[in-house]
Amino acid sequence: MHLLILGGTTEARRLAELLHGTPGLEVTSSLAGRVASPRLPPGGTRVGGFGGAEGLTAWLREHGADAVVDATHPFAGTISFHAARAAATARVPLLALRRPGWTPVEGDRWHEAGSLEEAARLLPALGRRVFLTTGRTGLAAFADLEQLWFLVRSVDAPEPPHPAAMEVLLDRGPFTLDGERGLLRRHRIDVVVT
Repeated sequence: MHLLILGGTTEARRLAELLHGTPGLEVTSSLAGRVASPRLPPGGTRVGGFGGAEGLTAWLREHGADAVVDATHPFAGTISFHAARAAATARVPLLALRRPGWTPVEGDRWHEAGSLEEAARLLPALGRRVFLTTGRTGLAAFADLEQLWFLVRSVDAPEPPHPAAMEVLLDRGPFTLDGERGLLRRHRIDVVVT
């Protein structure tokens, strides 16, 4: 049996580790290629896009994939749609692994935003020290907010445009609750954008 894991996430890597060495099972992990030095899971790997649902369908057929696991990042918007279409077209089963979403609890103050641009418009009224956990690719939306200070965490260094008052923390998860609390205290963060 040949299993394709669409991932790059902690969950995808853990699944590949658990399945590695299972007799009669070939595992191929697919990574989007968004970071320069990804943590490679055991087994086969491929890096880069497929070329939409049609390209993924062709890959599934060409490589004799028997099933697909979609363990992609919650922010990866289109790959899950492509995976569903490709699996249906290629007639292979698809399992989607999803992280539990965050839910508000008593004492939280959430401000929903439909885009990074909308989040940037809300920020000046919410605080002055911002922790951006949106990755390195959406920083242009915050570049004009000169009155705010940003802590940006990403796996790879961001490229301009980005906020002028910014500290970059190069790191990759998973992160611990105590570690995150300490980070927020150390940097005196009063707003988190995620």
